[in-house]
Amino acid sequence: DFSIAQLADRFHFSIAYISYLVKKEVNQNFTDYLWQLRLDKAKELLRDTDQSIDEISVAVGYLNASSFRRKFKQDTGLTPSQYRER
Repeated sequence: DFSIAQLADRFHFSIAYISYLVKKEVNQNFTDYLWQLRLDKAKELLRDTDQSIDEISVAVGYLNASSFRRKFKQDTGLTPSQYRER
């Protein structure tokens, strides 16, 4: 798993400062930016591979596939399976 705390530790900055830097650079908070990266990768894997939804969920950092499915549908309006079928 990847977190802002790990990022802060890696660069020896406070979580607040890393949060500020992320917001300044990408105009999103860390959590939203990380989800967008995961969503973009999940879409790519759904389009370009035959990996199962559960495998894709883990590949993009979600250990709980049902949470991944719920968040994916919330943001795209489609389930991962529906997205793949398009």
